Amino acid sequence: MAKRATLFTRDFLLDSGITFCCSLNYFVLLINITTFAITSFGATTAEAGVSAGLYVIGGLFSRIILGKYIELVGRRKMLIISLFAALIMSATYFFVTSLTMLYAVRLLHGITYGIASSSSSDIMAKIVPPERRGEGFGYYFLSVTFSTAIGPYLGMMLAGNYEMVFSVGLIMYITALVFALLIHVPEESLTEEQIKEAKSFSLSNMIQLSALPLSMTTMVFFLGYSGLLSFISAYASEIDMVEAASYFYVTVACGTFLSRLTTGKIFDTRGPNSIITLGFLLFIMGMSVFSRASVEIVFILSGFTIGYGMSIVYAVCQAAVISMSPPHRYGVTTSTYSAITDLGSGLGPMILGLLIPIIGYRNMYLTCAVFGVISMVLYWSLHGRKVLKCRKTNGSTN
Repeated sequence: MAKRATLFTRDFLLDSGITFCCSLNYFVLLINITTFAITSFGATTAEAGVSAGLYVIGGLFSRIILGKYIELVGRRKMLIISLFAALIMSATYFFVTSLTMLYAVRLLHGITYGIASSSSSDIMAKIVPPERRGEGFGYYFLSVTFSTAIGPYLGMMLAGNYEMVFSVGLIMYITALVFALLIHVPEESLTEEQIKEAKSFSLSNMIQLSALPLSMTTMVFFLGYSGLLSFISAYASEIDMVEAASYFYVTVACGTFLSRLTTGKIFDTRGPNSIITLGFLLFIMGMSVFSRASVEIVFILSGFTIGYGMSIVYAVCQAAVISMSPPHRYGVTTSTYSAITDLGSGLGPMILGLLIPIIGYRNMYLTCAVFGVISMVLYWSLHGRKVLKCRKTNGSTN
């Protein structure tokens, strides 16, 4: 019996650490940035939503425009450059004096984060053995899981102390930069034709077309999930569950953690269709309960089902798009997937921020559950039925 390829190498752990640091800062900022905009500059909920969304829009821009250069410049070099730029942008938060300036900083910070995140995912796509890709990415995303637990909790603890919030960003990016300097990265040997292709500016060169169906699916999904991240502080305050909100993300992380331990193996052996519907249903159920919670224990535990469902949908879709991509296009593929998914995360706070004054927080979160339903329909329409057809003809699971 052949020996299974090793997953937990030194470089795997370093790359996971980089993702953890970047994600932790993302969540700490996201929990506080809307209230920072409201309390410091008198922003409305819609304007505060823009301050949250611009970060993600910046990430989308950098992934689409710059993602194709990852292999051309070099994975490790691009990672180091982007992390250094993100470190500089983190320092600028201390000097923000207006809402307009905050918008600019958020956009530029998102651009640097976007390319750093894409570079890290691209590196992981090369580090993880192909036959264990689903499992490997499941463990890799545990770094995001832990940041999902620690980041929002830390953000809630530091609420109002914005100097400390911004200091977290500096510490995290310094740590990530050190990890990037230590990592050894397998670089792609490009042919002359591939180099020429990477330097061109055609749409098909900047976007991996095979990744679009699943990327659109997760974009709609994260239109709903983004509301959970951006407005939970205000929602918890309105329904008098501020203390419970501090523990909410711990249960989200627990659900995500358990999902990561099992989802990847199921994907590798049985394909995406075998597990993803469960993810959608758990998210829809959890968000519906969250929108109507009036008891603290229900409020907190709804996070478990939300986290479990979200983890399944995101990880399965990403592993599937990478499986459909040629190795020299991993950078473009992960950039396409992350950029379009992040478009949902970026537009979500803006759209939902406009709805809150009209329908209130509870109905806004119920709307987030509806986005989950739409996303599930998109998955089976754009990808799931093709997988079924493929399995019937040749037994493929991708």
